[in-house]
Amino acid sequence: MPNRLTTMIENHEVPIGMQCFTADHALIEVMGRTGLDYVWLDSEHSAINPRALEDAIRTADGVGLATIIRVPEPDDTTSARRALEAGAEAIVIPMVRSAADVTNMVDALTYPPNGRRGICPAYRAAGYALSTFSEYAAESDAGLFLIPMIETVDALAHIEEICALEQVRVIVFASGELSYALGEGANANLHGSEAIRDALVRVKAAAKANGVVLLGGPIIDPTAASCATALEEDIGVLCLGLDVMAFRKICEQAVTAANTAVAASTRFSRPPAPASGFAH
Repeated sequence: MPNRLTTMIENHEVPIGMQCFTADHALIEVMGRTGLDYVWLDSEHSAINPRALEDAIRTADGVGLATIIRVPEPDDTTSARRALEAGAEAIVIPMVRSAADVTNMVDALTYPPNGRRGICPAYRAAGYALSTFSEYAAESDAGLFLIPMIETVDALAHIEEICALEQVRVIVFASGELSYALGEGANANLHGSEAIRDALVRVKAAAKANGVVLLGGPIIDPTAASCATALEEDIGVLCLGLDVMAFRKICEQAVTAANTAVAASTRFSRPPAPASGFAH
């Protein structure tokens, strides 16, 4: 199957998607039925195991969603390989520090003589078929799609080498994590501090020089204005939410609406709501 994200990017279309920490099949189906193009399934900060991951990818395929998988660690080649074998279209590599972290993944995820990935036809992406395995292996190697996360000081220092790698077609400018790494605290937006603005300029320049697209955007509060800001900053793949955080926001809004109505009543009362989980 052609890589859906690559096809959209080559056609100058802007893919949009959402992070998914629950791997809930109903939520994934809703994502696919409402116009999202990809789902980011997370195994770094969530408890999604290999079996749950494969079933979630099946559901995503059924509603036309491309799947990108964040592995737990930059050197967790086993999780990355299992994600590809389950049918993932791209691997997100967290906490990258240098081009070597990415080339180590390339070596682990390509077959001999290109790399050291083990040969086995008995998994989903290969069609559970020995007869067509050679074709699958060649296509998998040629289409390997790695997405490094630029969220460490070392990655920022080596951004030019990272973007120059053939298998890197998209990078994540992780402004929140990078802000902490730079000692700036919780400045999660693109213009949170001068250090983040300077980092974004350098990352954008390296990406543009190598034909690499930035993935990012307003994860917590996607609006037309915040999406426009992301596009103005050359972010070409938009990430517009995170399932558990989006649900928390809906719950907070519902409680606020109910409490406001009750407060206007002379017959009923309500306990105060917990503090919001979002900055004001």
